[in-house]
Amino acid sequence: MQIPLKVIQSSGIVLRDDAKIESAPVSSDDFLKLAAGKRIFLLSVNLEGIGLSRRLSALGMKVAAFLDSRFAGQKRHGVDVIDPNQYFEMLDLNNDLLIICTKDRQWKRGFLERAANSGLQRYVNLFTPLDICRFFPTIEIEGKCNLQCKTCDMGLPSANKGRGHMSHALFTEVLSKMLTEIPLMNSLALYTWGEPLLNPDIAKIVRSCREHGVACEVSTNLDFHKYLDEFLLAEPDQIVAPCAGVGARYERGRTGGSWDNYLAGLYRIAEIKSKHNLDYNVRIMYHLYNDNLYEDLDYMLQLSKELGFSLIPIVAHIFPGQVYQYAVNRQEIPEVMRQASEHLIFSLDDQLAYCQTIKDSKCHIINAFPTVTWDAKVLHCCNMQRPLVGGGVDFRQTSLEDLIAMRNGSPFCTKCMNHGVHRFFDVNVKIDEESGDRRVVRL
Repeated sequence: MQIPLKVIQSSGIVLRDDAKIESAPVSSDDFLKLAAGKRIFLLSVNLEGIGLSRRLSALGMKVAAFLDSRFAGQKRHGVDVIDPNQYFEMLDLNNDLLIICTKDRQWKRGFLERAANSGLQRYVNLFTPLDICRFFPTIEIEGKCNLQCKTCDMGLPSANKGRGHMSHALFTEVLSKMLTEIPLMNSLALYTWGEPLLNPDIAKIVRSCREHGVACEVSTNLDFHKYLDEFLLAEPDQIVAPCAGVGARYERGRTGGSWDNYLAGLYRIAEIKSKHNLDYNVRIMYHLYNDNLYEDLDYMLQLSKELGFSLIPIVAHIFPGQVYQYAVNRQEIPEVMRQASEHLIFSLDDQLAYCQTIKDSKCHIINAFPTVTWDAKVLHCCNMQRPLVGGGVDFRQTSLEDLIAMRNGSPFCTKCMNHGVHRFFDVNVKIDEESGDRRVVRL
């Protein structure tokens, strides 16, 4: 394919090497040769671990066990789970292959060190998912959203105009090509800007993922329940249910949404899971604002425990597309987003100033590629609605190699990173508590 000249010209900007998508240290073919005949163990029953279990099975390999103390003694997704300590006592250096799938940075470092000290060798019989596949792809099955959250681009006027949903037939085309080009992709997100549960084909789409040996994650606002039951019965691997507080604070953060609908949706997810003995993870991503750190958070922690879900506190931010225009092109932030900034723990300008102090650090979402839109275009960045790779080429008709070349040849990521915008939406934080006071600390 002839790459358009406008894509590879850098407008005088020196392109940063760390703004480019790179190949994994170990190719798919080489990994499959190394793994042949080995006892394969996956540390963590998370989306990445579940996904690798599915893909390896689809490629004719068998996972011996998950390592996860939370579920030791159980069987998850058809695979036995043992305690990591038990595994290291029975480790067989000649026959084992271990993949550290946990996303927690401290746990990952700790287990990589422990495995190496036990005699396992990186890139030989010790891996992380990124060692064998650098892609965390997305297929946006729904382009429209039923909410108008003020921190999100979909809360801007006419955000839904010209957008639609992806049919099951189109999804199958996109997924089939993706698996041909990325055989070891460990999971697939089925969302970006739209609300997935608006798509009437969502249950078919989830079943197609399972049939192809792909673990899928769906994030939903749980405000529209028409297809909820059939979606749950199709058994997605991970459901994400964002929350912005309780009652009126929830409805302010999830603008246009109903707290009662959200709560009913959570209970329905738990009910269907229990009734049909389904095996999916549920994460409540709790968006921290300056006024929901106490009673609301405690209520949601208790509710998540009651329902058997996990709750992960993350800091609320404005989505970075408009922040990019503000920082790079000096365009004003839309007023509705300025209003939302009043309730953020870190204001827009404070967060941007902080990010500019760490602008030389890596982009934490650079590997979330390809992100295929509902109409089969490819986003340059999973967190921004524009630009489109190659001006809007069709994913089905463009090789992954060409898509990467067009993306890597664009100055867009370099401009973003030079202004620190790539770290603006880093939502990972911890909550320090002392004498009843809670303080949110960036990680």
